[in-house]
Amino acid sequence: MNYRPGIPRYLQIADAIRRDLRGEGERIASEHSLCARFKVSRPTVRQALDVLVQEGRLYRHAGRGTFSTAAAGSDPRLRVIGSIDDLMALGDETWLKLISHETTAVPANIAQALRLPPGSKGTRIVGVRHAESGPFQHVTVWVPTPIALALSDEDLSKTSLIAAIERQSDLRIKTLEQVADAVLAPRQVAELLQVRPRSPLLMFERTYYATNGEPVEHAVSYQTGQRYPYRVLLARAERRS
Repeated sequence: MNYRPGIPRYLQIADAIRRDLRGEGERIASEHSLCARFKVSRPTVRQALDVLVQEGRLYRHAGRGTFSTAAAGSDPRLRVIGSIDDLMALGDETWLKLISHETTAVPANIAQALRLPPGSKGTRIVGVRHAESGPFQHVTVWVPTPIALALSDEDLSKTSLIAAIERQSDLRIKTLEQVADAVLAPRQVAELLQVRPRSPLLMFERTYYATNGEPVEHAVSYQTGQRYPYRVLLARAERRS
């Protein structure tokens, strides 16, 4: 295996094992075999397996070994979100039921996130994203009006908004700033997601930035507890000598 620089080896090994999974109940090779295959130590292999166990892709059975779960092969649309590319792919693999699409006054906090003057108008898009198993995400997106005009020919039900922005403009999404929180489902959101009011949901608030540093989209989404886990890689800051 040719390891890519800058990415921990255990994450690259986890990706390789994940790609090999074919269905429920598949027995995973022993740690000794995986060490030989990937030419790494046993602690590195265990870290990779731990990632997949935490994702719900694998489970350990004492005395028998490590096995794949139903999610590993039964629904290819269950994915781990660890990058902007993953978010774009999720938009392509699922579909959005549009609830509303309108030009309206931008709330002060969102105008600040998008660096718009107070009292500005923008485009608000509200929808519910569905997978084969049903609705799983309620999303409200705000974009500046010039960007919204460029998207007028896009069928947003079949794509992610950030992917559409890249296709219809010269902008490329480079970074996002995200805040995640556990919340109780508002009644209207619960109804659209087909869950009980005040059910626990994950809420994500994201601002997307283009390569020039300008914000191009602000999104607030409520997500059910289905298997769309998020992975975050944290690193220690280098000490200055």
